[in-house]
Amino acid sequence: MSSAVIRHVRPTGGPGTLIDITQEGVGWRYLSFRVIALAPGERVEADTGDKEIVVVPLGGSGSFTFGGTTRAIARRDVFTEKPHVLYLPPRTAYAIGATDPFEIAIGAAPAAGRYPARLYGPGELSSFARGGANVARGVTATFDPGFDSERLIAYEILTPSGNWSSFPPHRHDGRLGTSYHEETYYYRVTPGDGFAIQRLYTRDTDLDVSIAAADGDLVLVHEGYHTVATAPGSNAYYLNFLAGETKPVVQLNDPAYDWLAGDWTGRPIGIPLAGD
Repeated sequence: MSSAVIRHVRPTGGPGTLIDITQEGVGWRYLSFRVIALAPGERVEADTGDKEIVVVPLGGSGSFTFGGTTRAIARRDVFTEKPHVLYLPPRTAYAIGATDPFEIAIGAAPAAGRYPARLYGPGELSSFARGGANVARGVTATFDPGFDSERLIAYEILTPSGNWSSFPPHRHDGRLGTSYHEETYYYRVTPGDGFAIQRLYTRDTDLDVSIAAADGDLVLVHEGYHTVATAPGSNAYYLNFLAGETKPVVQLNDPAYDWLAGDWTGRPIGIPLAGD
């Protein structure tokens, strides 16, 4: 990858389309991603075309219309509630309407149309804690690899102040025995002037990039190992969409840090406490 590769996208002002990346626009084979902010009473109508899509509400209330039905949808925010999640196959007409200000994220990937439309409720999404000590974070399988889709997978990650996540650093770029999966990291940060740092690097090329991700930013993972750290005083949410050649994802941890995927003692590893 050259230095011209797009890795960091900042949102436009809303309401309207805040983020819009296409596979062609960023040199990807599979994954597209949008974030839309609708004003109260606003409605968008569209067709999935030759792609399957997964719609994730980020906050507010509105409705999804598809297959002759309309469902009311609400989510307080990404930090306190799990979402409803809508899967739509190719060649499906749909509409999204806003009752209150309503923000949604949409991941898309080419598909043949093997699976039907389905709305998943929050109770169908598994959530769990991962890691420990200063690598503890919360994970929701927002669109689990076991859900019916041809390519799309999605996760939501909550990383507390000062903690690390997406750790150990790992890769899934079709090299070193991994599957090829493109991935987006869409960030929301509280307070709004907080930030997270995302590192993208390899040990077999000269790639080593660190990105300061603010509230509403998007980071694109084309290749290499990647990991995230939140600034002290910042709590970060990010939505990962993945799409690639197969399901599930076959990834490789950076061998230098793979040992940290093991047991955790509940305290920072490698720093002795007083009295030890």
